[in-house]
Formats: sequence, C-alpha cells, structure tokens
Amino acid sequence: MKVRVEKLTKRYGDVTAVNELTAEFESGKLIALLGPSGCGKTTMLNMLSGILPNSDGKIYFDEEEVSDLPPEKREVGLVFQNYALYPHMTVLENICFPLKIKKVPMEERIERAKKMAKMVHIDEYLDRKPKQLSGGQQQRVAIARALVKNPKLLLLDEPLCNLDAKLRVEMREEIRRIQRESGVTTFFVTHDQEEASSISDYIMLMKLGVMQQYDHARTLYDEPANLFVADFIGSPTINQLHGVWKDNGVVVDGTDSVCKLNKEVEIKEGTRVVFASRPEAIVIAKDGQLKGTVKESYLSGKDVLVDVIVGEQSMRAYVDADLEVKEHDVIGMNFKDKGVFVFDEETGERYV
Repeated sequence: MKVRVEKLTKRYGDVTAVNELTAEFESGKLIALLGPSGCGKTTMLNMLSGILPNSDGKIYFDEEEVSDLPPEKREVGLVFQNYALYPHMTVLENICFPLKIKKVPMEERIERAKKMAKMVHIDEYLDRKPKQLSGGQQQRVAIARALVKNPKLLLLDEPLCNLDAKLRVEMREEIRRIQRESGVTTFFVTHDQEEASSISDYIMLMKLGVMQQYDHARTLYDEPANLFVADFIGSPTINQLHGVWKDNGVVVDGTDSVCKLNKEVEIKEGTRVVFASRPEAIVIAKDGQLKGTVKESYLSGKDVLVDVIVGEQSMRAYVDADLEVKEHDVIGMNFKDKGVFVFDEETGERYV
C-alpha cells in the first residue's frame, strides 16, 4: 500500500512536533524514520496509526484519505518498544488475540497464527508464556501478532532498543527478511543511523519536526541536502572545517591554508562557510594543500584513522597502514572530488 501525506502537522500548544510534512512512500518498501530525540518521528508514526489525531494536513492510504479514520479501521499493525505482550497468554494466544477480537473462527485464527509463527521462526515456542522467552523471541511474537491480521501497513516504534548489541544486529536482519516475505509497507522508527541504513529501502531524516531529506541511505551519505544530513549520516562523522570563501576555495580558520575545489562554484567572496569532508575523501600527500598535526591514531581494519589538528580545529582521516604516521607528525592533505562539500555556516545550506 502506498502512503502519502500532505502538509501533515501536529501541534501541542505552542510546540509543533511535525511541521507541514509532505511526502509519498512507495508501496511494499521499508522506510526508516530517522532523527534525534524530539524530532517528531514517533509522533508521525502515531498519526499514521490513528493513535494521534493530526492537527492539520492529510494522510492517504493509496488514494483513500484516512485522516479521520479511527485506528481500528486503518488496517495497521503496530509493534512498540516494550512489545506489549499479554503475560498470562501463551505465544499462540498472543498471536491469535487480534483475530479473536475480530471474531475470526477459532480454527482459522489458529491456522493463521501458526503460519505467521513459522514465518518469524517462533513456531517451536507456541505453548510458552512471554516470560519464558528471550527479548528477541518476544519481539518476534509482537511482529507476528501485528502481521497476523494482514495489515496494509506495519509500524515499528524503536523495536530494537531493548536488545543487546549482538541481538540488535541479528533482529534487524530478521525484520528485513520478514518485511520482504510479507511484502507489507513498513515504517521503522529509530535514532540509530547505522540501523536505519542497514535495514531500510528509504530513509526519512527529520529535525525538529521538519523533513530534512527523504531518499536511499546511500544518497543521504553521498549527496546530503544540508549540513545536518551530512553530519548525522556517516561513521566516523563528517569533518567540518570552518573558514572564509576566497578564490574558489576555503581559507581555514587559524591557518593560511586554502582548500581549493576542482570546479568553479558561485559563492560570494568573504562568505563564512563549512568545508566538510568524509574521512575516506582525504589523501595524504607531502605537498598537500592543507597541513595538520597528528594528535592520535587508531587501527581500523586495514587502515589507520588519525586525528589531525588544523589550526584550532580537528578532523579525522584514513591513512594506509603501511604509511608510518606518528603522533606530532605534520602531514599534508588533499581531497578527492567525492565526499567533499561546502555549506553555508549560518544556514547549513549546501553550496556544493
């Protein structure tokens, strides 16, 4: 099912949690709603489900407007952070519960529940109670319960946050598999950009209730719409050197170095800008246009990640492990075309 929102807005008094959000979400895809705490991602999820009424704007499921429909009529499956399983019921009874409410005949609901349990790999635990299950198994039960009623939309609100690191990785792979097998359009709320990148078809990155960018994870990394996106997506985080635009380059604060670009860019001379670069976009060279002093180094696989001080600012760069770089060494750096951006210092607007 395709989902479309038009100027979707949620206000709490003077606070606007979601601000005039307009977007279209393709049918059958897994969409991550990503952003820091308080950005509006869970509020949006709750408006899609009908739990929260929207203050303004419209929500469409395919071509039907559902803005005023109650949750039970929206054909939505929900999985919360705490899974909300019934402790006195068995796994089978938990999965069957939504069908029991809908008065589906017992034989049919048991058959559908067992089929769903098999899909999420918990068919061996149907007679157990939730307290007898691990966190990952409880999550699978919650997903099976949400999917058993054949929803047109599956909504997951930070379902991995209560799991340990190893299980989080395993379960996000399982969620991806389950979503592909079921084919249901799915929204997945998270504040973890690595999680969002690994699991989703598309990411919608939000800040203070406003959508910053909606695209594939790779596009957000390679072509960030603004400085917030560039800074939020990527690990290690993107380098940010502040300076002044001059002669088609950036004079970095506290240095005489000018970071030149390989193409002409129309930016007013004297504009305060941020020269941003991914660590892998830096090339170590003796005659590099930017000089810096190595503060520290860390082994990272086949490469070494070095902290470099440039003037009074710091940045990180990947260095080939065969290249001997020591603390206090002065190194030169050049920049590749890919992974290098210039943003307005005040607004975060991207120039290039």
